[in-house]
Amino acid sequence: MLLTAAYLFLLSLLFALLEIEMEGAYGWAEKLPTWYRNSGFVRFLFAGRKPLTGYHLFMNIFILAAFHLGFFIGVPWSLAAELRVLSLFILFLAVEDFLWFVFNPHYGLRNFKKEKIWWHHDCAWLFWLVPLDYATGIMLTVLLSYLSALLLGDLAALYGWLETLGVILILVFLSSLLAPLYKRWYERMRTKDERGQTKIFH
Repeated sequence: MLLTAAYLFLLSLLFALLEIEMEGAYGWAEKLPTWYRNSGFVRFLFAGRKPLTGYHLFMNIFILAAFHLGFFIGVPWSLAAELRVLSLFILFLAVEDFLWFVFNPHYGLRNFKKEKIWWHHDCAWLFWLVPLDYATGIMLTVLLSYLSALLLGDLAALYGWLETLGVILILVFLSSLLAPLYKRWYERMRTKDERGQTKIFH
């Protein structure tokens, strides 16, 4: 479980850093060349709280497919295994989203507030600390893991999952202590832009 937690945390962190490189100060793909929809079925799906973008649609499909890779390289599929994969996928989304704020030089924990994040502004927040979506996602991962353990007839699998969750939360806290180092590197890498030395044409 320790290895699973460490690997899932690493994936979440790397993807958060990738999104920071793409989005910068403009979260939820605000400035990316992608389509935005906030009407019709999308408004029903998200309860009008945030738009659906082409970026988020294909990003989530890609990540979900990547989490299923094991089933295509020899790991036997079962309903219990599927529930386990889905719980990992949902936990990844919650952890990655939070790490985006922790490491983003334009936000940080100081600006992790409802009134400063437009795409979380209309969401309920748990004790004004985190979006309720995070707590709901984590509870859903526990439920899926519980159902998986029931199918396996082994509740020890659920306890292992809770240990995984605990380790990830510890790693998130520890990584926040390193965020200032990353932010300094982020700014230093932007003191020079060598695009002018490349043969870009279009």
